[in-house]
Amino acid sequence: MGRAITSDNSAGFSLIELLIAVAVMAVLAVGASLSIGRMQSGIPQDQALFQRYFDSLKELSITSGQSRGMKITPKGMQLATQTPRGWQVSEQVLVWRHQVAVTSRPVPANAPDLEFLANGETTAFTITFSRKDNVGRCQSDGFMGLTCE
Repeated sequence: MGRAITSDNSAGFSLIELLIAVAVMAVLAVGASLSIGRMQSGIPQDQALFQRYFDSLKELSITSGQSRGMKITPKGMQLATQTPRGWQVSEQVLVWRHQVAVTSRPVPANAPDLEFLANGETTAFTITFSRKDNVGRCQSDGFMGLTCE
């Protein structure tokens, strides 16, 4: 009858300790990913920006059932939405770091260079990112998606 029940709490980690460790690792991972993004410069950064917005606009046009567009200039790109009165092009310009040129079908004056349809199709195009002797390209045939090199 004189037996005491004891528990040994020194083996293992508590839930609070594990939560703190996971939170610290999450903060470090975010910091590392942000610093890696800043280390990219020039062509890879311009290509990554273009690819991110291409994928986002394609997904947005499919889910919303509304055509979207992208106007590309040597200075940057602007996003566009098709309305009953025509294309509404955003005033905000996402600026390129280096030279960019796009080759696609001829477009009317107020229409975007790239059009994203609700069925997932896009305008066929080739976009070239260049800086001195370094050149990168992204292209799409309009059906198979985007390939960058």
